[in-house]
Amino acid sequence: MKYHRYIIFVLLLMVYSPLLAQVQTDSELSGKAAYIRGIEAFENEEYEKARQLLLEAKRNLANASGVDYALADTYLMQDDLPNAALYGKQAVESEPDNKWYRLKLAQIYRSAGQNNATLRELNTLLDYHPNDFDGLYMLADTYKDYGEFVKSNQTLNEILKLTGPDISVLLMKFRNFEALVIPDSAIAQLEKIREVDPDNLDMLNLLGQYYAKTGDKSQAKETLYDALARNARDPQTLINLAGIYLDEQKWDSAGTLLTNFISDPLIKAEEKMNIARFMYSRAQNDSQNIQLRIETERILDSLTENESEFGPAFTLAGEFYVQTDQPEKALQKLERANKLLPQDDIAWRQRLQLLLNQQKFKETIEVGKQAHESVPDDAFIQFFVGSAYMLTDQNNEAEKWLENAARAPARRPFKSIVYGTLGDVRANLEEHEESDEAYELALRYDSENDNAMNNYAYNLSIRGENLERAKDLALKAIELAPENAAYLDTVGWVYYKLKDYDRAQRFIKAAIDTGEASAEVLEHMGDVYEKLDNLNEAQRWWEQALEKDSTRTHLQEKIN
Repeated sequence: MKYHRYIIFVLLLMVYSPLLAQVQTDSELSGKAAYIRGIEAFENEEYEKARQLLLEAKRNLANASGVDYALADTYLMQDDLPNAALYGKQAVESEPDNKWYRLKLAQIYRSAGQNNATLRELNTLLDYHPNDFDGLYMLADTYKDYGEFVKSNQTLNEILKLTGPDISVLLMKFRNFEALVIPDSAIAQLEKIREVDPDNLDMLNLLGQYYAKTGDKSQAKETLYDALARNARDPQTLINLAGIYLDEQKWDSAGTLLTNFISDPLIKAEEKMNIARFMYSRAQNDSQNIQLRIETERILDSLTENESEFGPAFTLAGEFYVQTDQPEKALQKLERANKLLPQDDIAWRQRLQLLLNQQKFKETIEVGKQAHESVPDDAFIQFFVGSAYMLTDQNNEAEKWLENAARAPARRPFKSIVYGTLGDVRANLEEHEESDEAYELALRYDSENDNAMNNYAYNLSIRGENLERAKDLALKAIELAPENAAYLDTVGWVYYKLKDYDRAQRFIKAAIDTGEASAEVLEHMGDVYEKLDNLNEAQRWWEQALEKDSTRTHLQEKIN
């Protein structure tokens, strides 16, 4: 709490008054100078400097209660409560009837959690100054903090008898009644504030929200429309009113109210964004509600139409269309966001992920390079580009991008995904030692990365190396994802390599039974039956594999 100039003047008088009628010594002059400089340091929030100067003043000035008060305040700002209390008590002992000294000491005790001492000082202050607003208000506030809401309200009633209606006092009474779960009395306080300050939009919104909270939607809407009559463009009022319409399932009423606001050319784009975010949040929380989704779409489309140069609007709209599985509309909005805000990493990431999911690998690479120019060293952007290169069998380029992604700042789970993918790429390049190193790093960053476990295990099994490690990894992967056909096949193939053909057959059958088995899994089943000396069954599974994927021409040789 900074001193105002008039307080400094009063404190100076407190320090100097015993000395004005006599010749001042060098020590006293030095003390006064230190005091003034200490107060200036306090004003500038240089609390350690203030403390040293005020202690110097304390040493050179006798009976200077103002210095004690200033030291108490300084120690309080430094969170040194024992010393704050020490000097606060000295100030109070010097001038027991000084209101400000006792308030400061009460504040210090309150900060230290000394409830009884706080109340003692405040009640003593009120013995000296029975009708003091500051003392009564702090006492009421202290009772509130201690959970004694009835005593707090009794004290506040004393203040109201002295002052008449006071907004801060009525607001505290409202909070007390709210804590006591007496809604009618809580509302009564807000209505009194409304009488005192009928144009206070914050209070009207609070009152409207409270009526809605207590189930009186009609009174809530009346109050909020009263607020709109005073300012038809207040975003918070519109959000609160729309929220009531949404709770009443009047989706079109809420949508029309907010769309009209967003269409208003006099309203700033940032305020419109608050409305759009509100609707987006409601739609997210009720994702199966088609009417709410449509109203949210209308609002977001209106926002991007009316604020066609405001990049954040397009990012938000793009994100919404991603969440509602409308990829083409999402890509359209995100492309515009990239042009308006090329430094917006979120929009680039979402666009690249969409392109990758749609298997538009060439476009992912092209857009990713543009993104990299605008947002260099972004792990997500580099990862998406690297993944697109990998999925188009350009593994050398993929390795470069993924290595850069691995070096870029990112959270541990995502680092794990990057290293796991880098392991896949290096395995494709037959860089086995480097591949194993990447997989190990992936698991170090996230020991639950089941995809890295599975791929690492499968690559070890293909090479016929470290098969016990491969088995441990593959079994842990199916613990985490027991219905994953590829993972079950990996376990089976590791057992195949270990020449445990019975277990191999059982796990590969489990993979096939999921209904998600690839041609490779079907081929593996044929290979197992071959080892079990059942060539007819082996042939049947190889034929199914070839039928599922005609590019696996090597199977024809097995069949023949």
